[in-house]
Amino acid sequence: VKKQRGSLRFYKDVGLGFKTPKEAIEGKYIDKKCPFTGNVSIRGSILRGVVSTTKMNRTIIVRKDYLHYLKKYNRYEKRHTNIP
Repeated sequence: VKKQRGSLRFYKDVGLGFKTPKEAIEGKYIDKKCPFTGNVSIRGSILRGVVSTTKMNRTIIVRKDYLHYLKKYNRYEKRHTNIP
């Protein structure tokens, strides 16, 4: 938890390899649900993938590609799953 000199802007380091964005440190916005400036913590699993759609309100679809092994053919096949 850090406070900037000369200003009363509150921000924190959330850990897990995420750097605090410059906008959170120097910005003027107020968001109580922001993990960097608000009172919420990061929970659950961290997803790795590609954002495929952003059509829904405040929701994205993450496409996760993976390989599935087929024993009969001694090969892999490409598969994917969409995670909302």
